[in-house]
Amino acid sequence: MAKLDHVLSNGYTFIAVTTGHYGSWAKATDPMTAIRSAADENGYGEAKQVTVMCMYAKSDSIRCGSFGGFHWDEGANPIPVGMFTVTQKAITKHADCVKFIEQALADIAESQRAAA
Repeated sequence: MAKLDHVLSNGYTFIAVTTGHYGSWAKATDPMTAIRSAADENGYGEAKQVTVMCMYAKSDSIRCGSFGGFHWDEGANPIPVGMFTVTQKAITKHADCVKFIEQALADIAESQRAAA
């Protein structure tokens, strides 16, 4: 099997997904690279910034959905890293970062209950 450059030795990765219409995503071995890559792929638009969500998960069990967001295989629950505001010069914690983490944890708990 070929070694993938975005997968850590434990099989996990950081996956970042932009918010909004026609977003983009990226995987990397560290969160900042995943976040920056997703933002750069997306472009910064007139606002000159983009919002990016990031998770840590088993690489072959998580993906970006057709309409954004994260989808993971049953039993392979991701760990939310946070939500960030990205400009060409900086990555900062988004004002709704804590809300994103709380909602992600609630979604993970709900998927565990549904699987039980």
